[in-house]
Amino acid sequence: METALARYRRVELAATNEERDLETLVSLHNRLLVDLGLVDAEQESETGPVSEVGALVLCGEDPQTLLETLAVAKWRSARRLLRECLAIDGELPREEYNGLLRDDWEKNVLTPLLGSFGLLTAYPTGVDVTESAAQAAMDAYDATSTDVARASLYCRVLSSTMSLDDSTGADVTSELLGIEPGSEVVPANAIGTLGEDFPRAIDHEAVLEAASEIRVEYEQASQRYRRLATGDVSVPERADKVLRVTSEDVDPSDIASVDEILNLVATVIDGDLGRIEMDYVTDALNAEPYDCFQVLNNVPGLECDLADETVEVVRVPSDVAGTSRLDEYVEYLLDQHAIVSQRIEALSHPEFELEGNHADANLVDRLDRLQDRQVAPTYFAYTLIDPESLGEEAMDDYVGDSRGLRRERALLQRWHEDLPSGLRSYTAMTDRLFSLGLEEELDHRVLRIMTPFDDDTFSEYAAQLRRLLERGFELRLLTRHTKEPWEWRRLRDNLLAQLESNRKNVHIRTYSRFKTHQRVTRDTDLSDLSELGIHGKLHVIGAPDEGAALLGSANFMENSYHWNPECGVYTEQSAFVDSATEFFDVVWDIAGADQLSLERLQEIPERRFIPSYYS
Repeated sequence: METALARYRRVELAATNEERDLETLVSLHNRLLVDLGLVDAEQESETGPVSEVGALVLCGEDPQTLLETLAVAKWRSARRLLRECLAIDGELPREEYNGLLRDDWEKNVLTPLLGSFGLLTAYPTGVDVTESAAQAAMDAYDATSTDVARASLYCRVLSSTMSLDDSTGADVTSELLGIEPGSEVVPANAIGTLGEDFPRAIDHEAVLEAASEIRVEYEQASQRYRRLATGDVSVPERADKVLRVTSEDVDPSDIASVDEILNLVATVIDGDLGRIEMDYVTDALNAEPYDCFQVLNNVPGLECDLADETVEVVRVPSDVAGTSRLDEYVEYLLDQHAIVSQRIEALSHPEFELEGNHADANLVDRLDRLQDRQVAPTYFAYTLIDPESLGEEAMDDYVGDSRGLRRERALLQRWHEDLPSGLRSYTAMTDRLFSLGLEEELDHRVLRIMTPFDDDTFSEYAAQLRRLLERGFELRLLTRHTKEPWEWRRLRDNLLAQLESNRKNVHIRTYSRFKTHQRVTRDTDLSDLSELGIHGKLHVIGAPDEGAALLGSANFMENSYHWNPECGVYTEQSAFVDSATEFFDVVWDIAGADQLSLERLQEIPERRFIPSYYS
C-alpha cells in the first residue's frame, strides 16, 4: 500500500504543494478502507482481505460512481444529509447547510469526505450539491435483493479478474454461491444493496474450487457435444403403426407452432438421433425442458425422456410432414463444442488476483491533467539578462570594450540555453497570465495588479489589456500613493492613454500610510515622514479554481522584466491563487479611501499626491 500510495502522493504534492507524511497517509487510507467496508478488518490495527464490494470497485469500469454509491450506502448520516440538501431548491448558503449538520464529525469529517467523493462542493459561502451524482447514489441504495446483487457482483468480479466470458462467470458464480445470476444488475445497484452490510471477504480458495468444478462440467459437456455430433449414440426405434404424422395429427400447443414441432421431429428422424441436446430443443420450441418434453410426447409415434442435459428419444414415427434441420443442428453442436473448449482453456490454470484494473489509468489521467493545467502547474519565474532576447545592439552597448563583460555575456547565454524545465521568464509568465483571460472563458473576470513602481512596460502589454477590457474584464491596479507628478503622468500616458475605450472598467487605488499620524500641509517636509505602503509585486487573474497568480520581486518596469536579477513564482494552484486573491483584496479594501478618479489623473497637479487621511 505504501508503494502504491507513494505515486499518488507525488502527484498530489504537485497538485497542492502540500507535503504529507506517507506513514500518516497510509494509516488514514487504511482507516477509510475499513470504514467504507472495502476491506474486511480482521483486527483493529490491521487491514484484512478485500471485501466483496471492494473487489467490485477494483474491477469496475467506473470506480468513481461506485465509491459515491458506497459512501451513501455505508453512512446513514450521508443519506440523511444528502436527502435534506436535495429537498432544498436553489443555492444552499453555508449557514443553512451548517444548520443541517448534527455534530462536529459531520462538519469536519463527513463534509470533506463527501466532497472528495464528488457528491458536493463546500465553499466558505455555500454548498453546491452534485444533484445527479447524489440522486443516483440515493436511488442505487438497496435497489435490488441481496442474493441477486451478490450474484451479479461475483459474476462481474470473476469475469474481470479471471478473464472469463459472461456465461462462464455466471456458471462459476452459481457454483460458488448456489445462486443463479438473474437479470442484469448494474454495479452501482449491487454496491448500493451490499454496501451497508458487514463486509464479507472474498474467499480465494472457494473461488478456485468453484472454477475447477465448472471446468469438470465443461469437459463433460465437451464430450457430450462430440458424441452427439458424431452420432455416437443409440438409434431410436421406428413406430411401425404410425407411418406418417401430419399437422392434423398434432394438437396445437401454447409454446410452439405445429410446424416448429414437426420440423424438430423431422430432424430427429433424418439423423436417427437417439439423443438430442436439450438447449437446442428448448431454443427450437422456445420453452422450458419439461414443457418441451410434454409437447414431444404428444406427437403420435414419438416417445422420449429427459436425461443428462439431453432429450433421450426412444421411439419415432416412420415419417413426418416437417422439414429436417439436421445440418443446422450439427453446426450448432460443433459451435458449442468450440465455445466450451475455449472456456475449458480459460479455466485450465485458474488464477484469482484482485488488482485495480483502472488504478494505473487513473494515475495516468491525473498526470495528464497535471500537464493540461487541470492540476496546477507551478513555475519559478525569473529575470536575468538574456543576450538573445535583448538583441545584439543592446548587448554591444552593455558590454562595450570590457573583456569581463564579454565573459559575463557568454556565461549568461550558456545559462539561458540550458535552463531547467521548471523555470520561466517573468515576461513569459506575465504573458501566460494575461492570455488565460483571452483564451479561456473565465467566470470571474477581474485582473488584479499590485506594483509600487511602473514605467513604459505597461505599454508593452497594452494590446492584451485592451482586449481583456473588451471581453468584460475589470482591471484593479494597486500602487504607491506618494508618486511624483511625473510618475503619475507616465502611468497616464503608458496605461490609460493606451486603453482608449472601456476605461470605466479600470480602477486605481493607492495605499500609503505614515507610521505616526499627522496632518500634511504645504509646510510639511515629506522627507521627515516615516512612510509605509505598497511594496508587494503581484498579478492575479480569475477565480481560484480557474485563474493564476504571479508574484515575486519584479515591479512592472523594464529593469525588472529585462535587466535586474529578479525571482518569483507563477502558479495556477487553486489554494495559492485563493490566498493571493484574499491578500490583494484586503489591501484593496483598506485602500478604498484613496481610489483615484480617471478624470483627476488627466490633470496632474504640480505637487505630490497625499493620502486622503493626512491631507
